[in-house]
Amino acid sequence: MKANIRRILFPILVVAIFFLLQSFDKTAPSSLEPASINETLTIATSTAIIPAPVTSTNALVLRVVDGDTIVVMRDGQTTEEKVRLLGVNTPESVDPRRAVECFGKEASRFLQSLIEGKRVRLEPDLEADEIDKYGRLLRKVIGENGVDINAHLIEQGYAYAYVTFPMNKMRRTYLKNLQSKAEQTAVGLWNPSTCDGQK
Repeated sequence: MKANIRRILFPILVVAIFFLLQSFDKTAPSSLEPASINETLTIATSTAIIPAPVTSTNALVLRVVDGDTIVVMRDGQTTEEKVRLLGVNTPESVDPRRAVECFGKEASRFLQSLIEGKRVRLEPDLEADEIDKYGRLLRKVIGENGVDINAHLIEQGYAYAYVTFPMNKMRRTYLKNLQSKAEQTAVGLWNPSTCDGQK
């Protein structure tokens, strides 16, 4: 009889001691709580729609000159500056010495629709020149939504890859590959119904 009582009471006693110890150990996590804040965030984000992060910016685009040149006001500056999109060449549309080239106006309008009046991030290429012979900053331009504007112009057939000047080798290859893809798919200025790749 006593053995039966011990057999019943022993598990109850073990459980009671366990809960008693838990009440003294404030650091022990409850099974009803997540193990960490990170776990909570993981759970929350796994079921939520998270908006795309906004790119940090450092300049305002005042106006688009043509398909590969813009005028900006950089943060902390008091004078506007011209920026040449590095690695990109669009057909001429405003050079008084030359006739308007095929798809030049379209390239300008496309760039305007992307960034004119908007904030962007200007990124230098450490292997390229800081400025060109006309005093324009040479930069990669990133839109607020994270779009690589230089690459986007080439990919959509509004520009040629302009990679004969010093620049990062991986970047050069990337832009050339984008042009090859645009040629193969005959988009924009590569389309036979527009310029067929000719200026």
